[in-house]
Amino acid sequence: MDSSINIKIDFTNVSAATGGISILPSGLHIGVIEEFAHFTDSGSVLYVYMNTDGLRHRERFNLDNEKALPFLKAFLLSAGVPDAKMAGETEIPFHKFVGRMVYFNYAAPNTDESGKATQGSYAKYTFYSKGRYDAMSALSSSEETTTTNGTGTTKPEGDDNFEFLLS
Repeated sequence: MDSSINIKIDFTNVSAATGGISILPSGLHIGVIEEFAHFTDSGSVLYVYMNTDGLRHRERFNLDNEKALPFLKAFLLSAGVPDAKMAGETEIPFHKFVGRMVYFNYAAPNTDESGKATQGSYAKYTFYSKGRYDAMSALSSSEETTTTNGTGTTKPEGDDNFEFLLS
């Protein structure tokens, strides 16, 4: 019996699978947009796939839900679209955003023992302009370098009248 197998397969316009979706640590992050996927089988849903420090993650936008549009607009502003370009109905060329950076705060979902998101728990993205991200990042960095009082808690600056709260 011949053990060789030859099968003709057409890989035209097929990209290799890139692995699963990661859960980032909560906090401020910068992501590079890798790709978009638009599904219309059960409503109009847009996925944006991003890479942050080698971790691939995604955000989902339900384009049929008017309450989701402010979040999509925040994402587009973060990616550098001028607010004036989104004043009314407009056609957005999402493919042109591949390779751009977006700035956001990420709140991780609750996870089980294996590290997978528990059912009903979702990641939360809050997208910012680069300027706002830079300001928040600077503030976060300064808070991390604030001195502590030896107990691991931050000591209020200039007010020692509340020491009794720490005991």
